[in-house]
Amino acid sequence: MIKLEGRNPVEEALKQDIVTMVRVESTENRDSRLQNILDYAIKKKVRIEEVSREKLDNLSDTGHHQGIIAFAQPNVQWSIDKVLEETGKDICLLMLDRVQDPHNLGAILRTSEAAGVDGIIIPKKGSVSLSPTVHRVSMGGSLRVPVWERSFYPVIKKLKDDGLFIIGVDSTGSKSIFEENLAVPAVFIIGGEDRGISPTLLEKCDKVVRIPMRGQLQSLNVSVATAVVLYERLRQQEK
Repeated sequence: MIKLEGRNPVEEALKQDIVTMVRVESTENRDSRLQNILDYAIKKKVRIEEVSREKLDNLSDTGHHQGIIAFAQPNVQWSIDKVLEETGKDICLLMLDRVQDPHNLGAILRTSEAAGVDGIIIPKKGSVSLSPTVHRVSMGGSLRVPVWERSFYPVIKKLKDDGLFIIGVDSTGSKSIFEENLAVPAVFIIGGEDRGISPTLLEKCDKVVRIPMRGQLQSLNVSVATAVVLYERLRQQEK
C-alpha cells in the first residue's frame, strides 16, 4: 500500500484504478479542480472520507497534500525479467548510484516516464527510496515506471549477458553524449548528487560518456543530467 499526496498523483492513480481510499479536507469552499477529482473517485466507487485540515496535515509526510491524500495498491507487479522479455531491442534502463534527494528521484521518474524508460534500478542501501515526496514530485511517473532495489553487480552481469550495453554518464568520459551511439539497448548509470559514479561501477561500464560543459560550473543537477541524456537518446533514435 502506498500513500499519495497532492492532486496530480491522486488523479493519476485513479486513472489506473489502484486507489482504495481517499481522504479529503472537509470544507464548503472546495475548488472545481479538487471537486472534479472527487467526482471521478465517486465514479470509480472509491471510498472517500472527509477529515479536518488538521488531521490531513498530521497524515501528510510532505506538507504539500493540496487538500487530498489517497491510499493505493498498485495492481501491476513488474520484474526485470518481464521487462526484458516484453521490451526487446529498444530497452532503456537507468541505474542510479546513491541518489539521495527524493525530489531528484521524483523528477527522474517523471522524465523517465515521458522519455520511455523501462525501469530504474537503485541500490538496496545508501539511496533514497520511493516515498510520498517521490510520488508527489514524479506526477504519476512512479506509478508507471518500475523501480527495483537490487545489488548492482549481479544485475549488471545479468544485463550484460542479456545483450545490454552498460553506459556510464560521467565527466571522465572520452566521448560526449553527442558523439556516442546511445540508441542501443542500454543501462545508463547516473551518479549521485555529491560523488558521481563510484570507481568500481565505472570499471563495469562498456562505455563512459560525458555531457559537454561550456560554462564555469562543471556539473549538472542529477535529474537535469538524466533528462539531457535520455532526450539525446530519443533524438538519435528518431534520426
